[in-house]
Amino acid sequence: MGYKGLITLDLLNATDENRKKFYECLKKNKWIKIDGLTTAWEVSFEEEIKRSEAIDLLKSDLLEAQKTSKLKLFNYAIQLGKSEIEISNL
Repeated sequence: MGYKGLITLDLLNATDENRKKFYECLKKNKWIKIDGLTTAWEVSFEEEIKRSEAIDLLKSDLLEAQKTSKLKLFNYAIQLGKSEIEISNL
């Protein structure tokens, strides 16, 4: 089983257009928006990808989305592991 990435985003001062382009770029890079969570996204990596490579790819995707959307600032948190991401409603 390969690594699973989870990010949460805070797109600071983003317009609707900035947000749309940022999200489109993430989708293009195979990120999946997590339903029911406003700013959470997940992505999966192939088995042979090393942890350091996965982190570099995650950061690269985020920087590409920032550039594409022309967003000046954003904050993010990344979680990376081999376990499935658990999503539920309470």
